[in-house]
Amino acid sequence: MIVRELAAGDRAAVREALVDSGAFSEEEVRVAMEMVESGLQGDYSLPAIEIGGTVRAYACIGRAPLTAAAWYIYWICVHPSAQGTGVGRRLQSHIEQLVREAGGNRLVLETSGRADYERTRRFYRGAGFTEAGRIPDFYKPGDDCVVYYKVLEGAPDDELRDPQSGTGGV
Repeated sequence: MIVRELAAGDRAAVREALVDSGAFSEEEVRVAMEMVESGLQGDYSLPAIEIGGTVRAYACIGRAPLTAAAWYIYWICVHPSAQGTGVGRRLQSHIEQLVREAGGNRLVLETSGRADYERTRRFYRGAGFTEAGRIPDFYKPGDDCVVYYKVLEGAPDDELRDPQSGTGGV
């Protein structure tokens, strides 16, 4: 298992993981691939895990605009052949390390509230994320947006607080 940044030559493996996972619509795959392209241009970080010479998991993350130290996880996908092997946990751990090293102190993500996304939500809860709320019918009728966050242990949170107000400064 090799943890590295996604490269241009990994596009087909990423697309395969997105499609084969069965979790994403054609439109979602298109948007994910557009974000991969933007990430390859430097707009996002694209941590990945390679197994046997092929990328089997990747994420798209980026600093949350207008925040002192929050980051978004925009996409995370593990190829079905690698699901249940600890690859997702290893990728999540690497994401947290990257964010800490960049001065980040928390992660935020959104996912679907559909029943078929319960495994995904369970993964995030197991990784220490807390549900912050739901927006009913956000994606479409019957498909809520579930927002999660995680405050990272060992992150420089104290340095980011404004001593006058006790709040984070920008």
